[in-house]
Amino acid sequence: MAKQTGSIKLKGTIGDINYYKSKNGGHLARAAGGGFQKGAMHKESMVRTMENATEFGRCSTTKRVFKNAIAPFLCVRKDGELHGRMVQLFTRLKDLDVVNKRGERRVGRGLDTSKGKQLLRDFAFTPSCIITEVLACSLNYDFDTRTLSVTNFDIKNVGFPAGATHMALTVGRLHFDFDTLEFSLKNSTPLYMDKHYSATSFDMNTGLPEVGGLALAVLGLKFYQKVENTYYLFKSANAFGVEVLGVGG
Repeated sequence: MAKQTGSIKLKGTIGDINYYKSKNGGHLARAAGGGFQKGAMHKESMVRTMENATEFGRCSTTKRVFKNAIAPFLCVRKDGELHGRMVQLFTRLKDLDVVNKRGERRVGRGLDTSKGKQLLRDFAFTPSCIITEVLACSLNYDFDTRTLSVTNFDIKNVGFPAGATHMALTVGRLHFDFDTLEFSLKNSTPLYMDKHYSATSFDMNTGLPEVGGLALAVLGLKFYQKVENTYYLFKSANAFGVEVLGVGG
């Protein structure tokens, strides 16, 4: 690929060279050819390639919408590696689809399986802050009562980042339709705890989302520094966490 110079800018194909204008306004030239030739996608040798491309595109779209659905938990800081790791996760979930044929497999069908649900629960959205490890307690979300029960909790077991004075937990109930990509999220009221928090067990309740789909319990953790009456959010990698606690019906 080369940049066109001179006062006359060309468009189209002359000989073996394509001349065109790029999206950013530059006039470029490159060797003609590349991509699929006319009719090539119908050849038997290209069938698998087209099937993989179709499934990859569907996984990428599903991943993008799902990430938007849990954005309230992920908006603290950008993680350049999260996109790739989530694409890998959703590809593995798609591979568990035993209902549809190759080329038509979907993430949602993979999540219908027990292995798919486990893959999502085990996925580390925030590898530097695994909530279950930070809290070191028992966590159970009841989908019938929409209640997160926390037991065997001791604030002394929580490793606060340097300078942090408070920790906040928020549990959300997400309904995500993997066929239509519609979603709805209802979060609990954040529970703030300082280093002297004394309760060893407590409950947190979520609302009921408006749309249907697969139900997921999402837990978010954030650390703050309180100065007078203002909470200042920490944005370091070890100061916020996100986990899928459970997958319901």
